[in-house]
Amino acid sequence: MELVQSIGEIGARFLEMRISHPLSDDAFKQFDLMRETKRRSKPDTEQPGGTFFADSAYGKSTIVRMYLETRVVDDCLARRLFREGTPRDVVLKEQKLVIYVSLPPATKMKALVRRLLRALGDPRPGNGDLEDQIERAKLLMLKHGTELLIIDEIDHLRVPQPKSVSRKDEANSVQNHLKDLLIAGIPIMFVGIPEAKAKLFNERQIGRRSFRNVKSDVLKYEDDVHFQLILGFCADLGIILQEKGIMRDRSDFISGDTLPCLFEAGGKLLGGIVKVVWRAAEIAFEEYASSVTRAHLLAATDDASVPFYCTYNPFREGTRSVGSVRGVDLDVAC
Repeated sequence: MELVQSIGEIGARFLEMRISHPLSDDAFKQFDLMRETKRRSKPDTEQPGGTFFADSAYGKSTIVRMYLETRVVDDCLARRLFREGTPRDVVLKEQKLVIYVSLPPATKMKALVRRLLRALGDPRPGNGDLEDQIERAKLLMLKHGTELLIIDEIDHLRVPQPKSVSRKDEANSVQNHLKDLLIAGIPIMFVGIPEAKAKLFNERQIGRRSFRNVKSDVLKYEDDVHFQLILGFCADLGIILQEKGIMRDRSDFISGDTLPCLFEAGGKLLGGIVKVVWRAAEIAFEEYASSVTRAHLLAATDDASVPFYCTYNPFREGTRSVGSVRGVDLDVAC
């Protein structure tokens, strides 16, 4: 791939970046199980829900997008749901096997259903009352053979805390509508931050219907399994910067103390690590460097444009909560 010519182009290529890892593999497995259960059930059989709750910058939305772009598009093409030669991006946009809805802040139930209808291709998603809209959504999902509904940023759904009778009724209404979709045979994967769990599952009938739950481990550098995951991810990230034409040469994110410092600077989150490297790549580009170095990572961690993942700069001060540095050979690891 040709080398980038501008900082804006670096950003575009980072947004297109996808790195498979064990955390994404587990999510894919749960999504696949929910879809297979739906396919093998009678159309109106109640389906279990699922949850994917993890901290911001965990990489949840990227994992979902990666699943849609790979597994779902591949399934559509294998089943010949689209004319031969249809571009993958067109298949992704028009497919209805897995419906993805992302919610903006303070979304009411009617707005959620309106977004669902729009994703299903309803020409008049705003028409009718809420009950009518939900019935149309059910019929459209049945018609298209939808196997899974993924609702991202579910923490943005407005579910009033039951401090009064009216608020309790509104909260129950939201939860009942979601429960009714499951009862009608629509499997739903709820994706959001951990705080969404208490809000969404305040009504036990929803929580007890959630069966497929994606693991969202808090990564620990000292854990051998987690260490191998972090190592592999950061090694792949250094290679992909070169493959994507962001850097001319491979970047080393694993030798010496770079790996533990990058892990901590990124808030111990894969998404946070990517954000630090993204800014470091911009700094490296401005300096005409051929790769991202430790010095660029240090500068990126200092930069105010990097989200607030760490309260200090481990590249300058050393790591505070990560254990001893493990010696890693770049060529062996890659």
